[in-house]
Amino acid sequence: MIVTVTKAARDGSVVRWHTCLAAAETFRPVMTADRHGVRVNAYLHEIPAEALRAAEQAYETLRRDREADVSHLATHVHRGPSNGPLVPVEEADRG
Repeated sequence: MIVTVTKAARDGSVVRWHTCLAAAETFRPVMTADRHGVRVNAYLHEIPAEALRAAEQAYETLRRDREADVSHLATHVHRGPSNGPLVPVEEADRG
């Protein structure tokens, strides 16, 4: 799964899980976690148990502190201005 973490101006961090890079690039997550809860946009059996656990933990963390750093969950980040292309975190760290 592709996982991205973004900051929303009023709501703090939002963690999104996507099935593939194309879904992430077109903003079609199968699951999101923020301070309000975990939202699932797929059949539960399609989501790996470890991803669901991570989403529940992210929700609990953000519920307590909406500015908490949950960036460790990200597998990909946007590079460049205006949400540039998604690149793996390791590649973004190098360049």
